[in-house]
Amino acid sequence: MTQVWNQIPSQLANENKKFIFSALRKSARGREFTGALQWLADAGLTYPTYALSKPNLPLAGYADRSVFKIYLIDVGLLGAFSGLEAEDLTAGPKIFSEFNGALTENYVAQQIFSSREKKELFYWRSENVAEVDFVESNKQRILPLEVKAGINPRSKSLKVFGKKYSVNPLYRTNLLNFHQSDSVINIPLYAMYRFPW
Repeated sequence: MTQVWNQIPSQLANENKKFIFSALRKSARGREFTGALQWLADAGLTYPTYALSKPNLPLAGYADRSVFKIYLIDVGLLGAFSGLEAEDLTAGPKIFSEFNGALTENYVAQQIFSSREKKELFYWRSENVAEVDFVESNKQRILPLEVKAGINPRSKSLKVFGKKYSVNPLYRTNLLNFHQSDSVINIPLYAMYRFPW
């Protein structure tokens, strides 16, 4: 269990953030660590986020449970666990885009998880083309959410998702204020506790 726990910050620092067992040990297999992963989730210390093969309802029915990301229960814990100093966090938004946006994504995972009754999170990825950080459902609607650190208004992956699955509206969160441009609705990070509407 300690191996898994200690590996979470470095796994989140990766470009795709997918949990890679071989990073724990060269010959590691998922079945060796299933119990540790489940224990951490059951203890409420982590949020497993499963890849979707396609965004159909119910989302859990289309989850690939062999492909997942692991977020920590609290973004402050992730910062401390990663060795970040308080001054690093208050120095400006650069730290949130560094670390491959892991702090920002972890914050959003924490907000979504704490505001919902269901206790599973999902994301969508297409073979090395696009990835949408979170996919939720509410009132029989699919709600894709792309997380951006800073004020980045581009949403290439989100638009690929919307076009491929004919989903509208699409959601993005960053440091910009509320607004809508075409099919993309921007939600400021401070309001993520209200998602999904």
